[in-house]
Amino acid sequence: MSLVDITAAMQRAGIRRLCVIAGEADWALQQAMEWRAALTGDWLTLSDSDDLPQRVAPAALRTLLGREFQHAIFDARSGFHAEAFAALAGTLRAGSWLLLLTPPWQDWATQPDCDSLRWADVGEPIATPHFIHHLQQLIEQDPQVILLHQHQHQHQHERTSELLQQHQPARASGLLHQHQPERAPELQHPHQPARTPALLDLPEWHCQAPQQQARILQQLLKMPCGVAVITAARGRGKSALAGMLAKHNQHCLVTAPAKVSTEVLAAFAGEHFHFMAPDAILAMDAEPSVQWLIVDEAAAIPAPLLQQFVQRFPRVLMITTVQGYEGTGRGFMLRFCATLPQVQYFQLDEPLRWSVHDPLEQWLSHALLFEDAIESGPNGELTIFPATPEQGALEAGYRLLASAHYRTSPIDLRRMLDAPGMRFWLAGTPENIVGALWLVEEGGLDKSLADAVWAGLRRPRGNLVAQSLAAHAGFAEAATLRSQRISRIAVLAAQRQRGIGSALVAMAQQQAEGCDFLSVSFGYTESLWQFWQRCGFTLVRIGSQREASSGCYAAMAIRPLTPAGEQLQQQAAQRFARDAVWLRDIIDVPFKTTDHSQTLSEDDWPLLAGFAWAQRPYEASYAALQRLVRASPQPILEAILVQKQALSAVAQQAGLNGRKALVQRLRQETAEALIQCDASRAEQWQQQLASLQ
Repeated sequence: MSLVDITAAMQRAGIRRLCVIAGEADWALQQAMEWRAALTGDWLTLSDSDDLPQRVAPAALRTLLGREFQHAIFDARSGFHAEAFAALAGTLRAGSWLLLLTPPWQDWATQPDCDSLRWADVGEPIATPHFIHHLQQLIEQDPQVILLHQHQHQHQHERTSELLQQHQPARASGLLHQHQPERAPELQHPHQPARTPALLDLPEWHCQAPQQQARILQQLLKMPCGVAVITAARGRGKSALAGMLAKHNQHCLVTAPAKVSTEVLAAFAGEHFHFMAPDAILAMDAEPSVQWLIVDEAAAIPAPLLQQFVQRFPRVLMITTVQGYEGTGRGFMLRFCATLPQVQYFQLDEPLRWSVHDPLEQWLSHALLFEDAIESGPNGELTIFPATPEQGALEAGYRLLASAHYRTSPIDLRRMLDAPGMRFWLAGTPENIVGALWLVEEGGLDKSLADAVWAGLRRPRGNLVAQSLAAHAGFAEAATLRSQRISRIAVLAAQRQRGIGSALVAMAQQQAEGCDFLSVSFGYTESLWQFWQRCGFTLVRIGSQREASSGCYAAMAIRPLTPAGEQLQQQAAQRFARDAVWLRDIIDVPFKTTDHSQTLSEDDWPLLAGFAWAQRPYEASYAALQRLVRASPQPILEAILVQKQALSAVAQQAGLNGRKALVQRLRQETAEALIQCDASRAEQWQQQLASLQ
């Protein structure tokens, strides 16, 4: 049966399929061009290589979302961009082939992956054997995937084993099997697979998605006050449905973590599309006169903000993805909505562009672990144990993290499997995971680099909390000490309030050998902070800007493990407590303030000098500047800090063009004030900071 006939049968059945072409770069390209010549279609091509015609860079795929194509090529010869691959698959309509070009089959797992530069915090690309072996295993096991590779019988087990020893992130043993391609189809012709899959037995496809959308739309239009929730996997038309509601009702306001994600919704709403960011809505004094607030990708917005939305608007429609390449939110939405009265749930389960039997979607769901974690009760003795390659539990741990944290996505899967410095603890039994904790090693920077980070002159990859404590809180030693940051923690909803989360943190603390402190960064809410406080953490920093997507301030807390960590914790907590009285001006959090001297001190000088003669941020210097302006008044500093005039108004009065010019003038005034306070010390600091630049 010819490729054209197979493709026609796929079209009738409403399905799409994957073909993997593994070989040398020129050979793989030649095969792809033969497919393009054999089949008429759009052949959208995602690649960073110049040898493919009319290519789109993987990072630019977002510009194509909401459109649909017939056939596509994904070039993974130099790196595998997992989110772009999943998004590309989502643009393909029924009857399409997705060609995946890879390095030679036996070399793929050992070849440096350029995509690792995005997520591994490395200076040079690294091989990613755990993730690639996972893909290879699924490719070989799926009879609906066609595998063409140039060198079918060459294997390099020694080289692969060596790389697997070099990379020690925990991994389920089932994903680490050595691959021996037994299922390389013998082709009568490059476009005539010897084995024709059972796709011809599928019934003819008749898409029911528009009818399902229409039924839900009518229910929404008749809905009285309350909350409606639409959940769906990607490609089901939930954003289109929300746009239809906006168009028909004509009195809707739309919000989302990012406006760019509402393009499909906007297209269906037409002239009745009106968008505001979550933080802008909450900042409004008067209630907007709208009948519906539509919250797209609602699981990305913290529950306290959603609660305020529900209270402020007569009708709220929350839309969230329950599986997909950007994250998952079923567990989050169900937990939040369970606390609300008058909630109506709707689910879109019929795909718009392909059949529910689609092999490509099913393979992709297995490859990127899109399935949600399975809720289950206790089964046997609950223990805390590290995730290792010898155990088959990390896959369930990842699904649990993805279900609980909306932002967990395929880039996190890649990081968990192959990035250096990852650590994992699981709760439950290997067969029944109920809790997961993910740690990332940080710190260990040399002193010169840490000082440059402190001064605002350098910001190397990684080390989120360690660098922020240096660059913002003002402690360069935080970047030189060794620490582990808690990146994610999750417990199954049915197992909460049993101390599992605290037990995971306690085990991580007990086993953190050679580590000076544990750290965590989280969107500040009172309930979250109370949890971390119970786990022994001390709050040491809160950022001054709300995240537009969440409306929360980024908070950082640490738990010391060594005398050096204890010293850092005490100094950071003391500085934070002293600064709290001033931070209330720029951070809307109910700080508990205590009596501290607010006269200029030895502790303020490094921070002020770093602002005056280096590039330390204005917001990070705010409290120290408040003390300085009272010791040595300067006109613009006084207008902003004492008289509380707006930055924009002060800049305009001073004839300064924009914030950058204003901050530069503030640096100059700070330098003049320090010189007035102590000229000799000011000169010493100026010389010391000049040596860093």
